[in-house]
Amino acid sequence: MRAGESVEAELTRGILHRSLHPSLTFRSEQTEDGNAEEGDLIIYTAHQGWLSRIYVMDRGGQVLRYFQYDFYFWADLEVVDGEVYAAEAFAPRVYKFNPDTGDLDLLIDDWSLYYFYDVGFLDDHYYLTEWDLNRYNRNGSKTGTTSFNYDVNGSTARDGYLYTLNDDNIIRVWDVSQWPSVTQHPELQIAAPTEACRGLWYDGQYFWTAESIDGQLGWIYLFDENGEIMEQIREPAFRGWAACLLRAEITGDLDGDGDVDQADLGILLSSYGVNDAGDVDGDGDTDQADLGLLLAHWGEGTGK
Repeated sequence: MRAGESVEAELTRGILHRSLHPSLTFRSEQTEDGNAEEGDLIIYTAHQGWLSRIYVMDRGGQVLRYFQYDFYFWADLEVVDGEVYAAEAFAPRVYKFNPDTGDLDLLIDDWSLYYFYDVGFLDDHYYLTEWDLNRYNRNGSKTGTTSFNYDVNGSTARDGYLYTLNDDNIIRVWDVSQWPSVTQHPELQIAAPTEACRGLWYDGQYFWTAESIDGQLGWIYLFDENGEIMEQIREPAFRGWAACLLRAEITGDLDGDGDVDQADLGILLSSYGVNDAGDVDGDGDTDQADLGLLLAHWGEGTGK
């Protein structure tokens, strides 16, 4: 039990996550055979009291389904290798979220912390903030902690830097390449669209955030590095926290950036006849068939 914490509080912290299964699932926008027509998906988190939901929407903001979880508080979101990860604020955990079923796979379970609201991914490491900045490898094992002086509601990576949305509504920029030394770049900081913004995610072109407003629907904002709002999508529920985009799988997109281009061709050619890094057709190697398939899809995709 933590110093100063009651037995009741400790018990509450311990029982909140006995089940990894959602208590309610809602589906809409189905085709005649009962399957939703889906391409790129917006994933969005919201909470009200002791209930929390993760919404799955199409790119236009139409709700396809949501998953409701009792005694969870879903906060920030991150996308790594085509998988969605969600920070859970009622316990110091990060889960991989399945947008088809709502199932959860535990990645980070760090009870040396009390809570956190953010999760960011940069250079093969996850970053979580609770007073200090904490770092974890791809397997969820903690690899270090360093001093940090801000409360963080969301974090993400852009151009080799870690971006944190702090509770003063400022997005600050950090160089963590010399870990555990962390250097701030105030010349790059950005003001969030509104004071109600919480989570933070970067899609390669724009930042995403969502508003947390009690009793009314807020907005999901897409904005650039200058803070200019490029798009806004009405939230399906209050109080929101985070939003991200899960791109539909594109044949030939080997680097996962949302299109098929020179970078993907480079990966294929460097692995041709050597390993399966350029395996487009899924047969376990990189060969002429993969090259032909990649070229057949050249230029496809939405881009980042």
